Amino acid sequence: MNKSLLMKIAKAFALSTMLSISFCPSYGQPTMEMIQKAGVISDALDSICIEGYNLYTAEYVNWVSTDSLLAHFRVEEIGRSIIWQPTSDTWRVVFTDKELEKCLFEFRYDLENKEQTILLDSRPITEEERGMLEKKNLMLKNALEQYGDSLRYNPNYGRPNFDFVRIDATTTRMYILQGVERTGIIPFGNDFSFDFDNDCNIKAFRRYHNSFIPISNEGETAMHSHLKDNPYITPTDICNFLLYHGKMKQTAVLSTALDGSIFYDAETHTATFFTHEMMKKMSEENGKDEKKD
Repeated sequence: MNKSLLMKIAKAFALSTMLSISFCPSYGQPTMEMIQKAGVISDALDSICIEGYNLYTAEYVNWVSTDSLLAHFRVEEIGRSIIWQPTSDTWRVVFTDKELEKCLFEFRYDLENKEQTILLDSRPITEEERGMLEKKNLMLKNALEQYGDSLRYNPNYGRPNFDFVRIDATTTRMYILQGVERTGIIPFGNDFSFDFDNDCNIKAFRRYHNSFIPISNEGETAMHSHLKDNPYITPTDICNFLLYHGKMKQTAVLSTALDGSIFYDAETHTATFFTHEMMKKMSEENGKDEKKD
């Protein structure tokens, strides 16, 4: 896809979060079916974007807090970690000693002002923190015992990452992401999630992709395709793109089920759906512009 066409797509992003070009007179008036489909897709993409960014924040906080921790402690001194969201605008991470008795290091992150706070005073872990640690261990144990044969990762690229995100008052979601220890790679695939109730019982299991797709982050757009059983871009797609995209601005998913493509923008944190027909017309228009030049 050339740069000129990408600029047109980016411009369309700013116009609407729905089937943007359907409302342009040169492409005809939208039918009721188109409007209804656009609304359903737009609502779904808005929800996925929020979930994907929240997952990215969990991974980012995990990365930054671990880097900060290792500037003060040796690996052999560190026990386990607990990361959670006390409020919608804050994240906290606690790292324990090997005996799981004391908090060695506490990291706090404020989403509104991006402020990071480090607490180095050693203290006993609280009952709340101990309870969260026990639940985290139980959730991981239940997931591996019941679905271990369905999980996979590619050790040639890196180890799996685990993230626990509170979805609502009754649901905690554990994500498993393919980690990457190589530079210049965006990992799509080898990603899963589990929903747990408050007693750590599994309510749902998801496999987001059927294969692992490592894509270079050099270029303008990272694109991969989804089959009919996976119509939308996934929150894990968004998270991994934001973590590893480098200077790349967009990622795109070719959706077989929706007969179109979904583009996610790293700067606006929005996703927009374009039908194949719309992409074709934009490509034709771009070809005419290039001939004029």
